[in-house]
Amino acid sequence: MKPFTLSHLSISALTAASLCSCGVDSVTSRTEPTKFLKSTGTDVGQRVQRLPFEHSWRDPKVDITKYKNIVVRPVTASFLRPEKWEDSKSAFIPNKRTYLKRCAALTRYWNKSLNKAFSSPVCMFYKTTNSGQANTLILEIALTEVRFDRALPAVEGQPAVPAGSLTSVVTGVPVCAFEARVRDAASGKLISTAADRRGPEFTVIDSDKKSFTKLNEKICDEWSDQLMKSSNIELFPKVHRSWFSFL
Repeated sequence: MKPFTLSHLSISALTAASLCSCGVDSVTSRTEPTKFLKSTGTDVGQRVQRLPFEHSWRDPKVDITKYKNIVVRPVTASFLRPEKWEDSKSAFIPNKRTYLKRCAALTRYWNKSLNKAFSSPVCMFYKTTNSGQANTLILEIALTEVRFDRALPAVEGQPAVPAGSLTSVVTGVPVCAFEARVRDAASGKLISTAADRRGPEFTVIDSDKKSFTKLNEKICDEWSDQLMKSSNIELFPKVHRSWFSFL
């Protein structure tokens, strides 16, 4: 067997870049906002440049420093489009029912991730479940799009291509999209909104039935951290997107 050389590494890197370029357009395209965000009446074209989301807005008249507490509502999957399940069709997701079950599991995972992020000692808000306290914000999040990694079926004489491989970039990059809104708990006044659509960091993993959703979970973890830091501008003057992210 020939030894693995630097030239082989370079070829692998070029191949990866070429494959990524094939899948970028389908990841970077923005999706039409759902009722979750449209109901706020916010101009979704607005963006705060120091934040990493496609859309971000905060009422400039609101003194955010007066708020001490935050209620993080459970993530809802009610605004997903079930007919899009076929974009995730694979050996692991053969039908819409399985797709919706996977999406529900992803929302549960994201809830845990958000709870962990907003319970961080560096978060400027005290995470609470009591919306009746003074100076409290309520964060609501909707998962609006999910496309899971796809495995290619075996071809005669060749093994199946596992989900998470470079080839799956061509067949369908994993994608998640969310919309968020923050309100004053006492008055219901809208304080801020955000939305984003994102693919995973460029990576290669050996996937199986237990791990093919990991890329979507990593996107949610990144958002959890960034949403917490976005509300904590005094400590984090700028929140960055990962350098290797597709977007």
